Amino acid sequence: MAAEAHSTATLRLTVGDLRIVHPITVPSSPVAAADIVPALQGLVNAVVDAAEAGLKKSGETISCRKGCGACCRQLVPVSRTEGERLLALIEAMPGERRATLHARFAAAEAALDGAGLAARGQKSDRELSLAYFALAIPCPFLEEESCSIHPERPLVCREYLVTSPAELCAGPAQEGVTPVAVPKVSMAARSLQDESEDWFPLAGLMAWAATRPRKSVRRTGPEWVQRFLSAIGARKR
Repeated sequence: MAAEAHSTATLRLTVGDLRIVHPITVPSSPVAAADIVPALQGLVNAVVDAAEAGLKKSGETISCRKGCGACCRQLVPVSRTEGERLLALIEAMPGERRATLHARFAAAEAALDGAGLAARGQKSDRELSLAYFALAIPCPFLEEESCSIHPERPLVCREYLVTSPAELCAGPAQEGVTPVAVPKVSMAARSLQDESEDWFPLAGLMAWAATRPRKSVRRTGPEWVQRFLSAIGARKR
């Protein structure tokens, strides 16, 4: 069987005050949007690395460390494209591991239902985030205060870094927390497949999976990347 053909290009982007030069490789043939998530992960990583490099020049340091899992109890907005990628990741795991994760997701969904947060209702994103954080629901992928799928973690998780003392992150209102100014390019994934798409909480992944759209468009890797970049440009305007 012939190896799948891929296309490689060097992206040169201006995102906020950052100048990004990043090589990206994607399938040349038509694929599902979830298949280019690894390329998007690399692009988001490049943006974050550029932000970190600028921070170091000013003498500041990132306080986030492995084992500091306070941020893993925040509401994590996930796009449909990332949700499909995460479902495939879970499905490929051994049966016992899948069962453990399904149980954790069920517990998280029950907590959200009990608090009336399963539906976003009229709450603003900020109000919803604070109410969610107050429940102290650990991400189902959190183990020993570290992300068990760190290489595959959602795009927005990669963009959240702080310079303030780690212990402040556990405060109910997160007073004194100083996030690093990383451009939120992850938001471009929310409309990658459909202009009407939005986001859902990572903790609600299995509930979303039960009603998610089954039909999806297949495009070439370069076409998906162009849609992602166009969405970034639209958000800057």
